Amino acid sequence: MPRTLESPLAENRSAGITLSIVLWLLAAIAGAFVFWFVQSVSGGPTIPEFMGQQLVTAGGYRLVLAPAVGWMVHLGVSLSYAFLFAVIALLLKPMRFAIRAAVTLIVAVALGYLTTLIAPPAISVTVSLLSGHGWPRELFPLNRELGLPFWNHEGFFALNWGIQVVGPGLLRRS
Repeated sequence: MPRTLESPLAENRSAGITLSIVLWLLAAIAGAFVFWFVQSVSGGPTIPEFMGQQLVTAGGYRLVLAPAVGWMVHLGVSLSYAFLFAVIALLLKPMRFAIRAAVTLIVAVALGYLTTLIAPPAISVTVSLLSGHGWPRELFPLNRELGLPFWNHEGFFALNWGIQVVGPGLLRRS
C-alpha cells in the first residue's frame, strides 16, 4: 500500500493517543500505590483494607475476598480520577506548555480538594451499591478537614500532574 501524506500525521496522532493512555494508566496505578503507601506508613487503615472489609461484610461475601475487593475498588477509583484529569489535560493540550502546566496544576489542586470533600459520601454509595443494598438511606458527611486524606488526595493529583502534563511537556521541549 503506498504511503500518503496523511500517513505520518495519522501515525503521529496514534502514537500520541497511545502515549496518553500509557501515561493515564501509569499515573493512576502509581497514584493508587502512593496513596496506599502514605496511609500504611501513617499507621491508619488503608482505603483498600477499609473498602474490602466494608464490602464483604455488608454483602455477606467471604472474608478472604476483602483484600482483592478492596484493591479492585481502590484501583477503579484511581483509574477514574486519573482519567478525569487526563481528559482535562488533553482538552488543554493546545495551550503553550507553561500556561497548560499552570492551569492543570490549579485543576489538580481543585480536584484534590473536591475528591477529599466527596470521599465519605462516595464511600457510602460505593459500599451500599457494590454490596447489593442499592442506594444508601444515609450518606457519610462531606469531609472538610485538611488532614491526611486531603494531603493524600492532593498528592495523588500532583503525581498525576507530573506524569501526565509536566513530564511529557519537558520531554517535548528538550
